[in-house]
Amino acid sequence: MDYHFAVHRPARPSSLFASAKLAIDSIRLNHVTREIQDGRGGWLKTRTPGSERIARIANLFFRLARNPVRVWEKSADWQQREMDNFNLLHRDEFRARGAGRRGVRLDDIAGVNLCEELELGRLTDAMLDAAARELARAHALTMPRDNGLGGDLTLPSPPWSHGDARLANFLFDPTANRARLIDFEVRHLPTLTAEQRHADDLLVFLQDLMGRLPDERWLPAALRFLHAYGRCAPIAALKNRLAVPRFGFPRLWWAIRTRYTPRAKLVQRTQALRENLA
Repeated sequence: MDYHFAVHRPARPSSLFASAKLAIDSIRLNHVTREIQDGRGGWLKTRTPGSERIARIANLFFRLARNPVRVWEKSADWQQREMDNFNLLHRDEFRARGAGRRGVRLDDIAGVNLCEELELGRLTDAMLDAAARELARAHALTMPRDNGLGGDLTLPSPPWSHGDARLANFLFDPTANRARLIDFEVRHLPTLTAEQRHADDLLVFLQDLMGRLPDERWLPAALRFLHAYGRCAPIAALKNRLAVPRFGFPRLWWAIRTRYTPRAKLVQRTQALRENLA
């Protein structure tokens, strides 16, 4: 049976958290417009003026929040990495190309956005399974050469990771029963192991579910996603990340990621997930 998952409406955030959310939501690194070229649909993404300064501020917050990712600060770096990652994951059907000094043109990928589907109460088991399969497939690939991870370029490229694998960055094509990843604005810190980076991708997706699904749906959906993902080492590493911070910027980042779900509920949900993973 294919269940539909209705969205959970969290309590209204405190004034501090609401102010932080407003500040983060106001950050716009890119301007995105729809295009039609040669009869085929696509998207033009262009870095906005002042984006490098905004990215530096975002990275300062990420350091304070102990979030193990960083935004690409230089427009040229972002442009190259957006194309590299898009082409690595989607070269079977879709391509990305440069557009001037600050933009990329992306072929249109068919599908519905998983975040929007959840908000509309239409997220299904099939969508969760497809997202998990696609993330596992991507994690089995290797990073494009010199993708910001540093190190000796004569060594093999490390396994790929996304850095922001939330529902909004998955598209699902019901005809093909396949999900695809989009939006490559950030990178994981080079000090992380592959298992740690992959576990962080899993955590980001689960935090999205944790803050949006009602109690009776949260744990079955989380376990189904991890079962469909199936890679043991990242799931083992994930257990160490299932601890809700108590204070400070790390707590604020968890609150933002989980739509300000009360900490007591987050602790209950993460504990239940750890017990089932054991």
